[in-house]
Amino acid sequence: MGLLTDTMIRNARAKTGDRLVLSDGGGLELQVTAKGVKSWYLRVRVKSEDGGTGLQRRIPLGAYPAVSLSDARIEAARIRSEARTGRDPKAAAARSSLGTGKPKTVAAAAKLYSDHLEAGGRAKSYVSERSRLLTLYLLPKLGKLSPQDVDRAMLSAVVEQEAKRQLKAKQKGVQARRLASVITAMWRFLEDKGWLVRRGEADRLLVSVGAEQPRDRVLSDQELGSVAFALGLLDGKTFYDRQDNGHRPSDRGTLDAMALALLLGLRGGEATALMSEDVVDDPETGMTILRIASRGGKTAAARRDIPLPPLALSIVRRRQKQAKHGQLFPTPSGKSVDRLTVSGLGYAASQLADKLGHRDAEGRKWTTHDLRRTLASILGERDVVEAVQKRILGHAGADVTSRVYDRSRRQKQMLEALTTAETWILERARVAAKATDKVVALTGR
Repeated sequence: MGLLTDTMIRNARAKTGDRLVLSDGGGLELQVTAKGVKSWYLRVRVKSEDGGTGLQRRIPLGAYPAVSLSDARIEAARIRSEARTGRDPKAAAARSSLGTGKPKTVAAAAKLYSDHLEAGGRAKSYVSERSRLLTLYLLPKLGKLSPQDVDRAMLSAVVEQEAKRQLKAKQKGVQARRLASVITAMWRFLEDKGWLVRRGEADRLLVSVGAEQPRDRVLSDQELGSVAFALGLLDGKTFYDRQDNGHRPSDRGTLDAMALALLLGLRGGEATALMSEDVVDDPETGMTILRIASRGGKTAAARRDIPLPPLALSIVRRRQKQAKHGQLFPTPSGKSVDRLTVSGLGYAASQLADKLGHRDAEGRKWTTHDLRRTLASILGERDVVEAVQKRILGHAGADVTSRVYDRSRRQKQMLEALTTAETWILERARVAAKATDKVVALTGR
């Protein structure tokens, strides 16, 4: 039982130019100033690891009456208990002011992880996809638990459940592997922050499905020509314009986004995110450049300027005239302010590959990312220097010079390389057009 009462505290007055200190016992004190301000403090000694006297601390608990007598006693009892175990209340206050306090739940930890990715400049799509996987699969099972109480077996079980579901649905298990990767990255983030005592709990989470095979699909010359011809790069008429069957599954904007992925080596998300303001006439070089990932990209190297060769420039100018809400590639329906999605672009690519009958020896269709890989291969076959290839594709250099010191723009070399690749693609399209004309002539006999 303490020594103070609410009546004593209310009637406490300090003399002018002095202050009054009332003790409740156990180190809990109420300080009263001459102006009548009343504040709680606790004097407590933190247990020393070597058995010594330990550190003496004076901890502010708040002002009276906002912090009542009973509240002050409860908080003082909590701090005394922690101090007896060697936990310094000053350290806890410092962690709170620095925003380094441990998240109490896995759900809170997931939110901090997403905030960390956003603060690091990660693309919005990258952050949202990781948040989606955590929200769908991790948080319903473990979201209310403390990260300290979650062990490797529990994390593995979450991943394994999704792997078994995908296996039962005869899916390839890509999502289960990505889930394992995201959980591992999140747990390493918590470890690096010092919020977890045990380390390595989520390292290399294994799933029961086979390992995902890296894609290495590059379009053959014949496929490249027919795709370029189908996208209307030769004469402006797309594959669907030539098909008199009333079926128009892909609008021109979607096909134009696909064309830029091929001509400029853009990632799907880079193409669909383009805005009119990203097209800039550079007075220094006299070129028209495309500012890629100006609102955040996959990596720092992804934020780059690409000079536009003639055909790519004509496509971009056409898209500018038809832009909605500043977006070069709005939704095909035009009914919302949203832009064309990466999945929508991928679906259109899959449809076109089906229509053209494009499958490799393993039965795989090409994807929008394979168009990017094909451009990279064209540049390599034409001996474009690696540094220029990386600038075009938005890849970081492996050595210190390129990563830290080299800030050259290489705009002229990039334009020459892209123009050469564009010329080759159009040559393949002409070959495909002649082959198509022959087929049509034979069919018409």
